[in-house]
Amino acid sequence: MSALVKAHLDHRRSWCHFDYCYPVISRRSKGVSLGVNLNPDKVCNFHCVYCEVDRNAPIRRKDVDLDQLEQEMAALLDLVASGELFGTFPFSSALPEHRRLNDIAFSGDGEPTTSRGFRACVERLAALKRARGMDEVKLVLITNATCLQDPEVVEGIDLLMAHGGEIWAKLDAGTEASYRTFNRSAVPFARVLENLSFAVSRWPVFIQTLFQEWQGRGPSEEELATYVERIRELRSGGRLQGLQVYTVARPTPELASRPLGAATMDALAERLRSDLPGLPVEIFYGPAA
Repeated sequence: MSALVKAHLDHRRSWCHFDYCYPVISRRSKGVSLGVNLNPDKVCNFHCVYCEVDRNAPIRRKDVDLDQLEQEMAALLDLVASGELFGTFPFSSALPEHRRLNDIAFSGDGEPTTSRGFRACVERLAALKRARGMDEVKLVLITNATCLQDPEVVEGIDLLMAHGGEIWAKLDAGTEASYRTFNRSAVPFARVLENLSFAVSRWPVFIQTLFQEWQGRGPSEEELATYVERIRELRSGGRLQGLQVYTVARPTPELASRPLGAATMDALAERLRSDLPGLPVEIFYGPAA
């Protein structure tokens, strides 16, 4: 298992005086991920129990200025390329093997595909990446899968895929009850599942799942069995690339949401690999692991 360093624990969506772009050292990216926040207003159609975004704090702005966003991303690319980023805290704590640029990720204070600027932003950043000869740098969409069939979103994802794209889609629950408890969204669970089925039929998709201790208990046998069945259904329908299974790593607004221990995460990994043979399963531990 890999230890969490300070850079892993600090995923604030802010950097200097930037409004939209921010760097993180991502365990799942295994390197530097340059985040794109298309939801500076902090509006999200999920209200997850483990989300660390402080939605009561004042917002800096509501609009998305694509010119400014592109300038911010260009500046961050310069900082990574020069190595200057790793002279600042907490990035100075990054392991040597993580001091590499892996991706530009659409992941901010809300669901990026709900932003009217999503497609245009993909186009801008794809052009910026191409102009700098960064074909190896991925464009990653981290999404809760609520809008994956919207026509403009489909256009944006098609463009993203044409420029080294990946989709990391959230599925935190196997049952409707758990979805309502953990993600607390007005979007029907059935729509999320339909969108995921559509996505894997069209694009390569990784599923991200956060398992947690909730009110003193880990996931039940019923929940795990139903979750496995959901993954089997998605796998049979298209291009499911693998699972990224993790637990709580940073402070949560709900005290009842706690990280699972290393032994529990290991048992989860063993269970998923046994029930879903051949499907890659990556496990990411909590801070106590």
